[in-house]
Amino acid sequence: MKYDVIVIGSGISGMRAAIEAKELGANVVLITKSSPAANNSFMAKGGINAAFGNMEDGDNIFNHIAETFKSSVDIGNEESIRIFCEQAPAAVRDLIGYGVQFSTLEDGRIAQRPFGGSKFKRTVYAADETGPAIMKALYDVIKNYEIDVIKNHMAINLLSRNNIISGVTLLDEESEKVVVCEGKSVILASGGFASLYKNYTSNVKDATGDAIAMGLRAGLKAMNLEFVQFHPTGLEGTNFLLSEAARAEGGRLVDENGESFVDELNTRDFVTRAIFKEIQKGNHVYLDLRDVPQEVINTKLIGIKKRVYTLKKLDPTCDLIPVTPVAHYTMGGIATDVIGRTTIQGLFIVGEAGDNGVNGANRLGGNSLSQGAVFGKISAYEAIKFANKMKKYNGVDYYDITKDIQWISHLQELAKHVDVNEIRNEIGRVMFEKIGIIRTESELMEALENFKAMEQSIKNGKSEKSCNVKSLLELVNALLVAKATAKSALLREESRGSHFRIDFPEKDRKFKTNTLIALDEIDASKV
Repeated sequence: MKYDVIVIGSGISGMRAAIEAKELGANVVLITKSSPAANNSFMAKGGINAAFGNMEDGDNIFNHIAETFKSSVDIGNEESIRIFCEQAPAAVRDLIGYGVQFSTLEDGRIAQRPFGGSKFKRTVYAADETGPAIMKALYDVIKNYEIDVIKNHMAINLLSRNNIISGVTLLDEESEKVVVCEGKSVILASGGFASLYKNYTSNVKDATGDAIAMGLRAGLKAMNLEFVQFHPTGLEGTNFLLSEAARAEGGRLVDENGESFVDELNTRDFVTRAIFKEIQKGNHVYLDLRDVPQEVINTKLIGIKKRVYTLKKLDPTCDLIPVTPVAHYTMGGIATDVIGRTTIQGLFIVGEAGDNGVNGANRLGGNSLSQGAVFGKISAYEAIKFANKMKKYNGVDYYDITKDIQWISHLQELAKHVDVNEIRNEIGRVMFEKIGIIRTESELMEALENFKAMEQSIKNGKSEKSCNVKSLLELVNALLVAKATAKSALLREESRGSHFRIDFPEKDRKFKTNTLIALDEIDASKV
């Protein structure tokens, strides 16, 4: 298989990149390790930020830039933020052109609501099903454009020669064979790693940090992995997210006595820590929608109403909804420049897989979908420019392919005696308890030792249960990224944004920079 542009990942970044590449005349393929709908973009319900200024508060792009930089807690890349905020309105208009039906005002203009960390009504929405509305429309375009889509193929490793991208090796889930896909350029858009917090996350299970693991193995550096955003309001006991839309429409956060204890629309890290402190005291925390007009619940929050009743048999119009913070978004990823270029020529990384500095230490609520749309489009344009410079394919080193074939064969043997679910559950517990909302040096060190012990248990292969190779490869990637995250959190001896060290509770000017980490700094023994 040979293509001008290979796009790996079917979230908003990946689909938008594939569509743009096709529109610009490239021979493009979209590769996803499961179905195109199994991604966090589909799960994002609340909205997508763009400074149209359609509401009475007079929002504009300069406000969006200022609030995004403020949310980054002084370490956001100002150029990335400027590019993003300036391009966000056009990105939303593109989505409308692709058939996304956003909610509108009576005069036909796009409706907007407030989101956490903002003083303005900037978030465009489609009731409380924004992600599904966007992703269904984009996938229809993918099909109409007859873009090649390869499903159920998991990327194993990047292929390059002379520091120029050559393609990628893939695991065919059905045959468990290694497949080679050559490309003149590659866009990695396969998401972040918040599903490592299993049982404490809003993410789909596929979000195991595969792109970050691949990048590290390819010699790239990961940046700011310690910054993991916890969403304040996961539905207690589930992975369902009660989107910020509920608070934007008047929902309150209350304690067991029905008393408010925090500004509901403060930044997510602030609200999350406030809730966590209540839970540490042994108290329950609730989302209270009882004063929100039923018309609003039945139109703008209907998805939440249905899911809460299905999962908890609670009616938001008359019942308090129990909530707990859950891992939601990872700000860190493989380090890139402002538009997603890496130090491997022809390789671009966008969305949660990469870090171009647009989020810094914390992401402004509502920015994620628009970031994906903006930088997915830009990366496609840059990838085609690079592909056009390549008169021929770079060629692959068959030694690298042979190594991956041997590695997958090795994993096939190990998979006969590995209980993936048990280890994934243990990773989730360790991540939440030791690399979670509040961190300490001792707990981070314990986490590293826990992860090393898990790797050793895989090598020992003593379990009576078995798994498939895809699940084991995900597990290997997850452990590598988990160790890298713990190490990054140890390096940042301060508290900033979503990273809170109780042993270093204040910001420190010395750490007003990015944390960079390479494979050889992680004790990356290979399973």
